[in-house]
Amino acid sequence: MKIAILGVGRLGAFHAKVLRELPGVDELRINDADAPRAAALASELGAKHAASVDEALAGADAAVIVTPTGTHAGLIRRALDSGLAVFCEKPIALDLESTKAVVDQVDKTKGRVQIGFQRRFDAGFQEARRRVRAGELGTVYGFHMTSRDALPPADAYIETSGGQFVDQLIHDFDVTRWMFGDEVEDLYATGSTLGFPQYGKWGDVATSAVVLRLRGGAVGSLDAARHNEAGYDIRVDVYGAKDTIAVGLDPRTPVSSVERDAPKFKDPAYPTFFVRFGDAYRAELAHFLRFARGQAENACTVRDGMEALRIALAARRSLKERRPVALTEIV
Repeated sequence: MKIAILGVGRLGAFHAKVLRELPGVDELRINDADAPRAAALASELGAKHAASVDEALAGADAAVIVTPTGTHAGLIRRALDSGLAVFCEKPIALDLESTKAVVDQVDKTKGRVQIGFQRRFDAGFQEARRRVRAGELGTVYGFHMTSRDALPPADAYIETSGGQFVDQLIHDFDVTRWMFGDEVEDLYATGSTLGFPQYGKWGDVATSAVVLRLRGGAVGSLDAARHNEAGYDIRVDVYGAKDTIAVGLDPRTPVSSVERDAPKFKDPAYPTFFVRFGDAYRAELAHFLRFARGQAENACTVRDGMEALRIALAARRSLKERRPVALTEIV
């Protein structure tokens, strides 16, 4: 397969290296707005540097999009117009209208697009989902999700990220739907700019919490932080009538091989998502190649991406208006 990868910042470069190692990738084409960066990585990997998006897509079989969020929707549509299978990092877009346009195009053209929510491929999350769906926990009454970055990204990133709910907690919103097989009925969100008052200029927060209720009645509490020098911290506790399970901490929910071999917390070797989800990213891209070849079902559709965004936008509205928001309000 000939794969075009668009965007090789931190995550894009990681994806490029993974793709180069996966069987079935005959040619890798690398394009980035920073041409010297793209050329250097292409040279390192023995890949082709594509000077433009058109050059990268021409004759390719699939595209992997890891560019800034504001460019995702347009690039997905260009790749679909070329008949390519597409992998795109979350979210599809920062607004619902642009996201719906992509969903409509996929529906009309029967296009193949997998959205990048790597937690679906993490062994611990998958085991927790299996136990929930199998009824091993009994009736699930509640759950708690924690997402904390070690160090905050640059302010320039925060300004264009869509905010903590759209950029960071959207992973937790997606996992909620995927793990419990249920939809969010309503939610209440709050947050603070403590330590990062500049975030207020963009209507964003550095620390936040969301309480949500699923249609089936389960109640979840989610918290997120941009700054936690103890280390990158992702945890999920699920409380059921018969049992409780804790993703990443419970021995029944395995961690990645990379994380297992790394010192945890309060150590510079454990600061990033590459450590926590290294195996998941690899599994996600391997699945995408099978999906692109017609050998596997889509693991995360554009509609899944749209629904996660709707929850994030509801949380943003709740924060702004300081009131509970029903998901039916986000249309």
